[in-house]
Amino acid sequence: MSEAVGTNKGGLLLGLLIGGAVGAITSLLLAPKAGSELREDLSNTYRTFNDKTSQLASAVGQKTQDIASTVSDKTQDIASAVSEKTQEVASAVSEKTKDMAGSVSHQATEAADKVTESKQLVAESLQAAKTNYQNNQH
Repeated sequence: MSEAVGTNKGGLLLGLLIGGAVGAITSLLLAPKAGSELREDLSNTYRTFNDKTSQLASAVGQKTQDIASTVSDKTQDIASAVSEKTQEVASAVSEKTKDMAGSVSHQATEAADKVTESKQLVAESLQAAKTNYQNNQH
């Protein structure tokens, strides 16, 4: 057993040395950059981000203008169509009103003529009845 423990001690020591070396190399490769290099990288990243944001804002602004223009055009088209339809309806109503007024006027004239005829018939009938009554009284 003592031999096994000795072998394990050597393996453990070898593992610690290899692990330490790998850790040291990894920490050197992944270590932060120098301050000036880091500032330059951050500045470049900021510029790239700023440029992309400006491009995105410009694209959104252009799309907004396009949509506003389209909405304005469509609104004008709808308003024009509504105005035309309103004028058509007003014209149709005006024609129907004139037709109805003419018809009512014609009917009123006919009614007045019939009233005049009826008045004459009543007057004649009364005159005939009066004459007939006076003839019967004598």
